[in-house]
Amino acid sequence: MPPLPLGLVRTGVALLLLAVSVPCSAQLKNPQGVPVLLLSGGQREHHGYRDQANALAKALEQTGQFRVTIAEDAAILETEALNKYKGLIVLTDRRDPEFKFTLAQQQAMLHFVHDQGGGFVTIHGGDNAAPDWTLDLRVMYGGVFSHDTSRRGPDSKTRKGDYRVHIKTPENPVCQGISDFDLKDELYYKLQEEPGNTILASITLDNEEWPVAWVRTHGKGRVFHTVFGHRDFGPDKHDPLQTPELLKLVTRGLAWATSGPATAEPAAKP
Repeated sequence: MPPLPLGLVRTGVALLLLAVSVPCSAQLKNPQGVPVLLLSGGQREHHGYRDQANALAKALEQTGQFRVTIAEDAAILETEALNKYKGLIVLTDRRDPEFKFTLAQQQAMLHFVHDQGGGFVTIHGGDNAAPDWTLDLRVMYGGVFSHDTSRRGPDSKTRKGDYRVHIKTPENPVCQGISDFDLKDELYYKLQEEPGNTILASITLDNEEWPVAWVRTHGKGRVFHTVFGHRDFGPDKHDPLQTPELLKLVTRGLAWATSGPATAEPAAKP
């Protein structure tokens, strides 16, 4: 095999040095932080879930309130390892066969929230319901994005754009200190919603109001969801979750969801 051209070797060495010199996100030491499992993984060519999960985990740990573990394989839900966590975040669209929730995994999430009082947070594509999602799981979410109109509602829609997010319940612990804000993102609307949601925030589109964040209780557990948070696939894409107000809403939602049994009234979080 002939030797590589010197110019190519130099280029390769330079790229290697650049790779090892760029700092990577590292976990922070939060020994008293609430343990949270962030379930990433999803449509590989559509959402930039890995970059987004790393950025969100870093932001959550920087508050000092949480210890975040990232997983992409939902098989962890069927193990005893889930019992180590007080909160579960589902970040991405898992309808693809590689990442699809099995029936056992759906039941494990329901048990974690309803029976054990775990906190449950879903963001954007995390609400994309596969046809075989159980009714109980759909109810726990409070609303799902689905094109299957044979079961529980309208054909859900998306629209990318610039939105004015209106805080509807400023007195709610999740919303305290957050004012209306502007957001560039992909909106999910016409979701198949369930009764019992407390709507935290909404937007107006075509003279109609649509909920974009809510909380609810489910058995012993608490649930927070936002339809926002779309990050496109590829490097250096816009990540709406890094918008300060949306990030604060998610952080507060997680703090509320993990702050105790559903019968307890949480204090406002910083």
